[in-house]
Amino acid sequence: MAEVTEILCPICHKPNLRRARFCQHCGHDVILNNDQPTDHRRYVITRIIKRGGQGAVYEGIDQDGNIYAIKEMLDRFADPKERAEAVERFNAEAELLQQLRHPRIPRVYSHFTDEGRHYLTMDFIRGEDLEQIIEREGRIDEQRVLRWADEICDVLSYLHGKGLIYRDMKPSNVMIEPSGDVKLIDFGIAKVFKPTERGTQIGTPGYAPPEQYQGLATPQSDIYALAATLHHLLTGRDPTQEMPFSFPPARALVPEISERTSAALEKALQKVAKDRFATMDEFRAALIPRRQSQPAQVRVAPASQPVPVPARPASSAPVASVPVHLPPPMPVPPPSTPMAASLPSQPAHRLLGQMMVVIVLLGLIAMTVFSGYVLVTRPTWAEPFLAPIVGGRSQPAPLTGQLQTIEYELEVTVAEGTDEQGVLTAFREAYRARVQREYGTHAQINPSIPISYVGQPRQIRQSNGQVTYQARLTGRVWVAGP
Repeated sequence: MAEVTEILCPICHKPNLRRARFCQHCGHDVILNNDQPTDHRRYVITRIIKRGGQGAVYEGIDQDGNIYAIKEMLDRFADPKERAEAVERFNAEAELLQQLRHPRIPRVYSHFTDEGRHYLTMDFIRGEDLEQIIEREGRIDEQRVLRWADEICDVLSYLHGKGLIYRDMKPSNVMIEPSGDVKLIDFGIAKVFKPTERGTQIGTPGYAPPEQYQGLATPQSDIYALAATLHHLLTGRDPTQEMPFSFPPARALVPEISERTSAALEKALQKVAKDRFATMDEFRAALIPRRQSQPAQVRVAPASQPVPVPARPASSAPVASVPVHLPPPMPVPPPSTPMAASLPSQPAHRLLGQMMVVIVLLGLIAMTVFSGYVLVTRPTWAEPFLAPIVGGRSQPAPLTGQLQTIEYELEVTVAEGTDEQGVLTAFREAYRARVQREYGTHAQINPSIPISYVGQPRQIRQSNGQVTYQARLTGRVWVAGP
């Protein structure tokens, strides 16, 4: 971590020396003091990330050198009622985020008032938002967009499960980290869903659905706004520059877009909420068909004789035989009978047909034995061989059990000079090892939601060409049932 030599004044934003207590330009106190009973940290601003009409986001550090994003509500209100409503929304955002735990949502650590100015400290997210990406690159490749869509759907589904509506889905509110992972930011207008309650006409024109202009917001409102965002990314057509609520089929604008994706967006962008997908999970399934989540049910007939499983190498543990009912053996000609001798008495096509039947039946017998083995034993060493083949590559066999969000505080040691991606890879391997150690080899990490940081890694030691980092990581893990 580079040493900070300059800090910015929170009022005039001009640079000062790191050791300064008061701004050399305007004389204002440059230290942000959090006087909450549970947190007495002090912060200074090191860089301006973004400024808008009602808020600003800075990069800052605390007295221990930890990096945060510091969000400020800019008080530019002449109407006291508007100011009170803005402060209430700002504090509600902080309190809401402090209750949420999801790898795609930045963690909020504190919110406080210093000299009449309102601040919120949260995870510092490195990367750029989707608005910056599309401005630089133009329309984005479908597979890349669908990967982002998968992670965004997961976040919004989590919020809806908590009874919350996001209400402001748009490209500038989605950050992409250097690892490619998604973070959803800016929860300033998220609200608890109350079907009969009208709220403020709020949202971003071009992305917000018609009902939000009437003060109504439902889970289907987030579906519409996400579809509008994805339509923009895939086609390059900015909805803020077009007639309201007008979205031509994506495939009509870009023929390379798949029919499946175009049809899913078309349904999600219906003007009437009830004509859209009912839930975010339905929209996600239409965009990105999932592999079957449960193993196929295979009935095994009552046992009549044991069929031993082929022996494993001597170094491995023995495998129990599995009772399976076998059909009567197929008749096979004696070895001494030449196959050519039967040719004159049968037409060639009939002989070929009989041979195919024998091959198919033998295959079914083998599948029956193997399927019974899969359901009864399924030892760890056999997992790579039993995994179903989906989309041309081997996938982990699906497990029954519970999908849990699991966090760990971990340390890793890497060679000096290892880049951020290398450090993240080391942490992910450490996380996988910890999961296997605590939950057994049957536990599987959800591949749709990559293991990610909660906060940022901290360097805690450096010696002999090695650097040790500490970080908290989170992931979604299928924990097999008993």
